[in-house]
Amino acid sequence: MSGPGYRTLADLPQVIPVFPLDGALLLPGGVLPLQIFEPRYLNMIDDAMAGERMIGMVQTGGRADRARPGLARVGCAGRITRYSETGDGRYLIALTGV
Repeated sequence: MSGPGYRTLADLPQVIPVFPLDGALLLPGGVLPLQIFEPRYLNMIDDAMAGERMIGMVQTGGRADRARPGLARVGCAGRITRYSETGDGRYLIALTGV
C-alpha cells in the first residue's frame, strides 16, 4: 500500500469519511484529482485535513436519493496528497489510493 506507514489494513484509521462519487475510480497507488465545491464535502475535507488526511472513495449505485445514496460494496481508501484552495472557495485535491 502507498502512503506513510500503510502496509496492512491495521495501519489504516478505523473510521474514515466516505465520498460517494459516480464515475470516479480510485485504485491503490493511483492518483485521482478532485475539485471539491459542495459545502458538505468542503467540511469533510476540512475534517480530513485536520486528522489523518484519509477519505474513502466509493461509487453510488441503486438508490437515487442524494441525501443518502446507495453505495457500492467496494471502494478505496485515499490519502489527500495535494491540496490547494481557489479564490472562489473550492478545494483542488489529489487523492492517492492506499
